[in-house]
Amino acid sequence: MNLVIKLLLVSGVLMTSSISGISQKSLSWFDASSLDSDNKARTSADCIITKDGKTGAFHEIEFEPKPFFVYTHPQVRKYFTDGYLMECNGYVKRVDDNHFLILEYKINSDKAKTNYGDLDQGEKVKIDLFNDDHVYLENIERSRGKVKRSDRYTTYTGTYAISNNNVSILKKHSMDKITVLWEEGVETYEIQNIDLIKNQLKFLSER
Repeated sequence: MNLVIKLLLVSGVLMTSSISGISQKSLSWFDASSLDSDNKARTSADCIITKDGKTGAFHEIEFEPKPFFVYTHPQVRKYFTDGYLMECNGYVKRVDDNHFLILEYKINSDKAKTNYGDLDQGEKVKIDLFNDDHVYLENIERSRGKVKRSDRYTTYTGTYAISNNNVSILKKHSMDKITVLWEEGVETYEIQNIDLIKNQLKFLSER
């Protein structure tokens, strides 16, 4: 069954405009008319480092998480006048010479675990690029989802390993869409912050 339809059936259509989410007006990170107007400032904003040092024997670098995409299925859009069904932040993490794409999914329902299930270890995401190519990244840690019932949302974290070959590809090309395989189904999301990961990987390669 479609993930969104299952969500509606289980939750009894509890999603309303009172749900807290990212307001459309707050999407300052995505302005299609300004993508080429100030690329240097945009890259700088994407590449704020929050960690650069040793953790045990490993040297880790992490960027500040930034909004990556938002998504609401058309069938439930009328219930999200001020927010979104799903909000996702993303950033790159490097551990020694190993790169990872970290995606923080927030689903604005406390029933998401029933309907989406887990993000299983070993499952892959497909990322479509604007050059008509695509890459697959594998999730290395299972995420069961954490529910915050008081605010009625559920969060997942995907930790996707990026091979050296894919690092070379992703630091050159903008991202278009991402297809995520959940335990209970599959969905494809349009990426709004199309240069985020490219900018972070390029920044790391130039350090």
